Amino acid sequence: MRVKEMIDAARHYTGFSLATGLTEDDKIAALYLELNNTLAIMATAAAKKETRDELLTYYCDVLYAFCRVGNQRKWTYLMLLSDEQTIQLQQKWASQAVAKLFMILQQQLNKSFFERQNQPFLHAWHLLLKFGLVELEYTPSEIEERYFTKFTN
Repeated sequence: MRVKEMIDAARHYTGFSLATGLTEDDKIAALYLELNNTLAIMATAAAKKETRDELLTYYCDVLYAFCRVGNQRKWTYLMLLSDEQTIQLQQKWASQAVAKLFMILQQQLNKSFFERQNQPFLHAWHLLLKFGLVELEYTPSEIEERYFTKFTN
């Protein structure tokens, strides 16, 4: 996946954000809030079994929010994936308990925020990528196409 380009697009996209005009600490909190919100919207859509197309849009919203947090925290170098890593994620098992997967994502994000650690953030990032590639069965090119269509000015 073209993660570096996705991160760059998030950095330059001029959409609405709660984080505008805040102090550094408040900005980071607002970006995590946006990430948690988009994650909750996607989880709800997945539970309601929304259409594949709608879920892809919600999924890309979460990717964008992750990229924004990564940019702000200066953790984007951790988010980059080789082609081999993408293939490894695609070969992982599908989770039987999607709700549990979202709770783990939420827990890892909260740990990352409150403890200011990048490893829980990276773990959540990998879980999210795996969710899109395995559980939702999107190809990297499907994800990239929707993401760049939505988040490129």
